Amino acid sequence: MNKDAGIIGVETVKENEDGSADYTFHMDAHTRGLLAEEGLRLVIHCAAAQMDIQEVYDFIEKNMGLTEYKQGEDNEIRSND
Repeated sequence: MNKDAGIIGVETVKENEDGSADYTFHMDAHTRGLLAEEGLRLVIHCAAAQMDIQEVYDFIEKNMGLTEYKQGEDNEIRSND
């Protein structure tokens, strides 16, 4: 495992009557910093491409089914491609 990587854990999941769910995550300060850097990087890339962030999220959701992933024995997610 990369020592520079952060770890995020799901603390609680509350399922709502409307089918949605509320998640609570836990992470350390290092992981919060990494996520903040990635978020800022996404914002900068979107601004440079003159794209709204929602367009990026929509693209990802639309294309999620194009590649199948499975979890390996070492808990790393790998592409089946």
